[in-house]
Amino acid sequence: MTEFTGTYHATIDDKGRIVLPSALKKEMGELAQEPLIIERNLFRECLDIYPERYWKDRVAAFKSTLDPFDEEDDAFLQFFYENFIKVGMAPNGRINIPADYLGYGKLQKSVRLIGMGLSIRIWDSGQYESQRMDKSTFAERFKQKRKKNNAGL
Repeated sequence: MTEFTGTYHATIDDKGRIVLPSALKKEMGELAQEPLIIERNLFRECLDIYPERYWKDRVAAFKSTLDPFDEEDDAFLQFFYENFIKVGMAPNGRINIPADYLGYGKLQKSVRLIGMGLSIRIWDSGQYESQRMDKSTFAERFKQKRKKNNAGL
């Protein structure tokens, strides 16, 4: 199974295209032939890219929690679907990111790609540095999570 890891630098050209670094393209393997899903991240001003195969599982899990005949669930589902788009990847690893998605992520020329397991996160390089968790915060949160998870054992 594919698991994206690492942090990479890339550049967005004037037409809104980005070429995946070779390590990420290689990790994608046969998934590179399938459509990719670009999602506006719900918590931060960045984008997440999923291979369609992984995205389908995410959609199925989300939809299983909803009642299609409930008005609020219908609005919830509409919001969900408005936040992603399917795109293709060229053989050289180039992805065209629509302008409104570039705007949402405040993506300029220089971007950072972070492997997030089943997805790849894209940050504007400046935005990434300003929001990035520092080592001491990570260590403290990690300890708290371990305590909480071990409490039930």
